[in-house]
Amino acid sequence: MDKKENSNQNITIPQMEEETLSYWLENKIFERSVEKNPKENLYVFYDGPPFISGLPHYGHLLGSIAKDIVPRYWTMKGKRVERVWGWDAHGLTVENKVQKKFGIKNRRDIEKFGLERFTQECYNYTRETSAEWDWYVNKIGRWVDIKNAYRTTDQNYMESVMWTFKQLYDKGLVYEGIRTSLYCTKCGTPVSNFEIAMDNSYKDVEDPAITVKFKIRTDGEFKNAFALAWTTTPWTIPSNRALVVDKDADYTLVESDGSRYITAEARNDNVFSGREFKVLKKIKGADLVGLKYEPPFRFYSSKEGEFEIYHYEGMVSMEEGTGIVHSAPGFGEIDSEMGKHFGLTLMLTIDDEGKFLPGTEQENPYTGVFYKDADPLLINDMITANLLFKSEKIVHRFPYHDRCDTLLIQRAQQSWFIDVNSLKPRMTELNERINWIPEHLKHGRFGQNIQQQPDWCISRNRYWATPMPVWESEDGDRIVVSSVKEIEELSGQKVEDLHRPYIDKIIIKKDGKEYKRRLEVLDSWLEAGSMPWAQIHYPFENKEKFETNYPGDYIVEYIAQVRAWFNVMHILSTAVFDSNSFKNVISTGVMAGSDGRKMSKTFNNYTDPRQVLQDYGGDALRLYLMGSPLMIGDNANFEESELRTKLRNVLNPLWNSLKYFQMYAAVFNWKNSEVTKPEHILDTWITARLHEVIKTISTGMEEYRVPVAVRAVEEFVDDLSRWYVRRSRDRISAGDKGALSTLYTVLFEFSRASAPVIPFMSENIYRILRVFSVGDTPESVHLEQFPGYDNDFILSNQGLLENMKKVRDLVSYGLSIRSEKKISVRQPLSSVAASGVDKVPQELSVLILDELNVKEIQYVTEVPAAYASASFNNINVGLDTNITDELKYEGLSRDFVRKIQEMRKEAGLKVGDIIEITYPSDPDTAKVIELYGEEISKKIQASNLTAGPDFTVRKVN
Repeated sequence: MDKKENSNQNITIPQMEEETLSYWLENKIFERSVEKNPKENLYVFYDGPPFISGLPHYGHLLGSIAKDIVPRYWTMKGKRVERVWGWDAHGLTVENKVQKKFGIKNRRDIEKFGLERFTQECYNYTRETSAEWDWYVNKIGRWVDIKNAYRTTDQNYMESVMWTFKQLYDKGLVYEGIRTSLYCTKCGTPVSNFEIAMDNSYKDVEDPAITVKFKIRTDGEFKNAFALAWTTTPWTIPSNRALVVDKDADYTLVESDGSRYITAEARNDNVFSGREFKVLKKIKGADLVGLKYEPPFRFYSSKEGEFEIYHYEGMVSMEEGTGIVHSAPGFGEIDSEMGKHFGLTLMLTIDDEGKFLPGTEQENPYTGVFYKDADPLLINDMITANLLFKSEKIVHRFPYHDRCDTLLIQRAQQSWFIDVNSLKPRMTELNERINWIPEHLKHGRFGQNIQQQPDWCISRNRYWATPMPVWESEDGDRIVVSSVKEIEELSGQKVEDLHRPYIDKIIIKKDGKEYKRRLEVLDSWLEAGSMPWAQIHYPFENKEKFETNYPGDYIVEYIAQVRAWFNVMHILSTAVFDSNSFKNVISTGVMAGSDGRKMSKTFNNYTDPRQVLQDYGGDALRLYLMGSPLMIGDNANFEESELRTKLRNVLNPLWNSLKYFQMYAAVFNWKNSEVTKPEHILDTWITARLHEVIKTISTGMEEYRVPVAVRAVEEFVDDLSRWYVRRSRDRISAGDKGALSTLYTVLFEFSRASAPVIPFMSENIYRILRVFSVGDTPESVHLEQFPGYDNDFILSNQGLLENMKKVRDLVSYGLSIRSEKKISVRQPLSSVAASGVDKVPQELSVLILDELNVKEIQYVTEVPAAYASASFNNINVGLDTNITDELKYEGLSRDFVRKIQEMRKEAGLKVGDIIEITYPSDPDTAKVIELYGEEISKKIQASNLTAGPDFTVRKVN
């Protein structure tokens, strides 16, 4: 493509980005940027796949840009960074969408609907991806291969997941058992703890809060007294097997309303609130252990040791209730642990749909009743039996399944589990190899989660997922397979599809026995955790590629994935490969609306992201998000005003600096063959700053501290545009080869250094600068290498860098004084004084004089009291604001020049056009012409200055 294209267009930055995007797509710049680097030099990035039907939001844009900026950097460093999109297309979310479409309520209805038909509808649903993704991904400048995206529903992906299960099984890390965990009655399946923790899936729920009377049967002083226990789950009372006390706590035997009650002393005022009571005796919890009681219901068979009071460490709290806990093993994790410890019955009294099962000792009148619907019925029955001491309401936080908006219960269930507990020591060791951003997550949320998490329930009684590759015979013999080939060899049948019901039809016959597949499917989080190898069909393909480049180099997702995706990847990587899964991880914070609340159309607290990208462009959003505290794990509000700031303070000034160079390089026919070493102090300074910023960007990127790199880009643009270009304007406009050479070099190298951060702007700068190149250069800045830096040059100019920063600070505070006193910068002043700062070299002091438009600078121990002053960091700056007539007319001459320059611009005049001027004949203006006429004529390129009624400009040549 002709490198002179796109060189002189007055278009908006979003329009410029649109043209750049077309250029990239037409010339396959992304593909070529990947292919130019050797396959043997891989940098591996893991891209967490979004759900297939979801629409992009700001959280996705934050993650997507973070997934682009680092790979772009490493690509320019010579690494081959393959970036393939993925779609999360399995699991309950898809099933629920299909169920909603066809009015299917539960698993029983799915079976009636027809499993094959249901599976085909799941396929149909996941075939349609939102076209929105392409638009957003392109607009933010993200490079990723969406056309060849993998899906978790791909047969190859599923085969790798089955292989993962087999590795776990062969290592003895998978077991089948009954454990208590979260359960969704609507979906009929277990739900992972970390799935709830990931998005804090809790809601405020109003529940009954009842205090139940348990009558003591044991002979002695407590016989016929009532032990009082408090619960918010009346539906678990029929499953009661024990009461629990704290053996070391103080309890009381209390009389109230003619009955005797046993409660914890610390809870008496709360329990008997509004009632008169009398303490008959104080006792220790240990005195209650072993007492037997009569349960409110006997629907289910019991055994020796049940309906008895126990002590179990950590089960009793004195912060709520009565100090006596009702225990129903099977409906609470600690209840189940306690029941197992004492050999109590694990109560499996609720079916997969959350309905009561028939009684085994007595008829259960609630058989077939949904557990929550049974609450008021049970309460009424206990009132009738005089077994209810108190009935209240409570609002508390309760977990729910966000896939179907159903409250979850703790329920004992037959499932398959990964023995996470045995992996914890090694997981902790391997965590030390990971570079965490923010660092506190290593031993904080992630490290603590390793220690606290239970074994992982990986089986689901559902349909649209990878099948559990287990076949069993009637006598319990088991075959676990790891591949499609193995299934086909064992069964003699062709595997057409690994999904249910197709895989269920395959029967293995061996040694006279028939093996049928267990109908469970695998947790979609097992699929997610297998992503590093499943996406490339390891170990069936790409074996060397994977093993040579594992663990991956980089991963980034928002903070909730610390306990979710990052966690399951770490579990599986430890278990299967005895390795960490990734080397470097960025965990981003959560973005809220402009008012600090969750982004919501109802709150009207954010701008539609499509509109933002159309108004401000991708680079502005990249600068804002990548430079924000979100990239170090902190939360932040979305502020649209920040995007305007990025345009105003970074992108526009940078673009204007490029255009300024372009204009004068064209006028003087300058080429890069004329590049010279910097000699002027400003040229040396900006070159040193260039090397400094390249070093800072490189260090920031390689330490995965992205805001450091972004801040370096922004600060350099300020130094370049607002200091170097402005201070060098006269030299550049005069065609000074040193100035043009320096500005070209700085812009060219900076376009390469900033390319990962602002890919659109850097591309446009680079392509325009190619016009002035006499040698061969790549078509795109993104096909370039990342620039190197000369550390010795930085060190040798450290004094200059520090002094120039001092100069800029002094100027900044001097200008703030002018602003406060409302004195225009064009108005010369006699003096500036500075105390608390070492004297800067004369050649830099000149810059202070010129910037502040003063005649002299004084380095003093104390700023004169008559000066207007400002202080910062123990430095005091003062200006002599007394304006003499001489200073006045000099200031007016500057106003005169500014006025004419504005008129030249409005008239569309170019550099080099000669003009004639008329000016008002008032006394002040006449004096200005008398004193400064010749100087003014040169500055405004005027051949004649004539007094008249008003200002006019006329082109002569």
